[in-house]
Amino acid sequence: MRRNILETSFFTTFCTIILSLAAALMASAPAHAGKAWHEAHYDEKDDIRVFTRKVKGSDMMTFRAITHVKSTLTAPIALLEDAERAHKWVFSCKAMALIEQVSNTSALYYMVTDMPWPVSNRDSISETSVSQDPDSYVVRVDISARNDVFPENDDHVRIRTMTGYWQMTPQDDGVIEVVYEAHADPGGGLPSWLVNSFLVDAPLETLRGFRDLIGEEQYQTASRQYIKNL
Repeated sequence: MRRNILETSFFTTFCTIILSLAAALMASAPAHAGKAWHEAHYDEKDDIRVFTRKVKGSDMMTFRAITHVKSTLTAPIALLEDAERAHKWVFSCKAMALIEQVSNTSALYYMVTDMPWPVSNRDSISETSVSQDPDSYVVRVDISARNDVFPENDDHVRIRTMTGYWQMTPQDDGVIEVVYEAHADPGGGLPSWLVNSFLVDAPLETLRGFRDLIGEEQYQTASRQYIKNL
């Protein structure tokens, strides 16, 4: 049933990304133990910092990108859930479709990542889970690959290993800190040096796009029963 829904909709619904829709291992995750973050880029104009570090047991590095925007806590959730518009702001995003809204706070998405020739495009299936800490009001969207929804197709190489998160922390004067962290293996035997070359551009361009759209009224006026704003 899910496969039939996808086959009739994903080619006409747009979005996706290589390392994202996605987001990443927490700083405290065991896979990162003992590895220091390195600041790889600072965009002073857009207030975006990108950090990278090695991951134990993987040739692929992970990234963490941080920015600050004036926004409600609900707006980022509304933007992230707007799958049809993701191709406008997510780095290398070609197509994205909602497969299933599992619950108010959980969903399955199909994603296609546009890769430079002659590398084949990638696709992935990810599950997102939204939560909010009742005391700190911190909102988090965890993202992980799902490989049990429907099989691979001949048009793309499946990204089978991917984990990440978006985290929104309220600051003073209506500002929120946005953290976007992710680690993925795009598969298909791509050399790690090629994959790691995207580690700055992917989060940098994604957060630039995020900043461009987050202030729009449709997102700032959005409401979710499971998200409380200060």
